[in-house]
Amino acid sequence: MEREYWVTDYIKYFENIVAPQICNDVINAEFQYENSTYSTHDSGKVVKQNRVVSEDFWVKSGQPYHAQLKPVYRLSIDKYKKEFPHFNVQHLTDFRISKYSEGGFMSNHVDNIHHSHGQQWGYPQVTVLLFLNDDYEGGEIVISGRKFETKAGSAIVFPSNFMFPHEVLKVTKGVRYSITCWLM
Repeated sequence: MEREYWVTDYIKYFENIVAPQICNDVINAEFQYENSTYSTHDSGKVVKQNRVVSEDFWVKSGQPYHAQLKPVYRLSIDKYKKEFPHFNVQHLTDFRISKYSEGGFMSNHVDNIHHSHGQQWGYPQVTVLLFLNDDYEGGEIVISGRKFETKAGSAIVFPSNFMFPHEVLKVTKGVRYSITCWLM
């Protein structure tokens, strides 16, 4: 008999995914961050400070840190696949590094946008978030009503559909760094 799953069972939190050296290197890199945008269903990019206040830098294939981050995502995918063997990944998007300074947040949303941020493969199946630091206050992620206080080097993996709305609460002290990738 197959196991019965609740929606929150599909949200997986893994510790010790990202090596401390990678976390420190990415945090201390001199990226050219830009104000965050969110994508609309018609492939538009919009900047609205009532929806998101953070800065982003996209790490694309061949750029510094891409080769170090790809195996980290692979590890997260493999751990998730152990629990859900029918899950299959064909493509990974580029890696979005997000920097949330004091007052930064992301409003409640879902990640099922086609052609989000330039990806070309369809709708994302799963969102993978890597957390690079934990020396800030606030900035918790809330997924489907469940609040997570994450540790540096950890990851959260969850489906990218309407059943998994999520948000980043306001950072009240310090700077929060995370990296997002969507799996197709």
